[in-house]
Amino acid sequence: MTRLIVREYQPEDFLNIKLMDYELHCREGQPVEKWAALKKTLGPAATVVDPAGEIVFCCGVHDMWPGVGEIWAVFSPLAQKYAHTWIVAKTLLAVGFKDYRRLQAALDPADCPEAIRFDERLGFQPEGVLRCYGPHGEDRIMYALVREGKDGN
Repeated sequence: MTRLIVREYQPEDFLNIKLMDYELHCREGQPVEKWAALKKTLGPAATVVDPAGEIVFCCGVHDMWPGVGEIWAVFSPLAQKYAHTWIVAKTLLAVGFKDYRRLQAALDPADCPEAIRFDERLGFQPEGVLRCYGPHGEDRIMYALVREGKDGN
């Protein structure tokens, strides 16, 4: 198994990652430079690279209020090459984002079914449809991972 390396997220990672096709569509006409910088300041974030230094994925949490955050992730096509990518992500959730009682993500079922499968494998469950929520007015499905006992139920 190839060893993936977790390092601190840098805004350049978000700008330089090789994108999956669905991610290209999401970025069209959007302020990606602003997004890249904000992701560094809004909560914990990490970048995962392969031994050659190629970015496999970036992820993090936007702190909403204490105990609640919205996750974000950007995957390169390399994520499909490394079958254990989801294990690395699960470890980041368990260790790096352990202080959250609720993590959520708004996912586009039409453009990124891979992200939905990935989040479901991590334990996220669908909660409902967010109408006209996406950057181009597309609907999104809210997924959440709620941890029992952390001021939750």
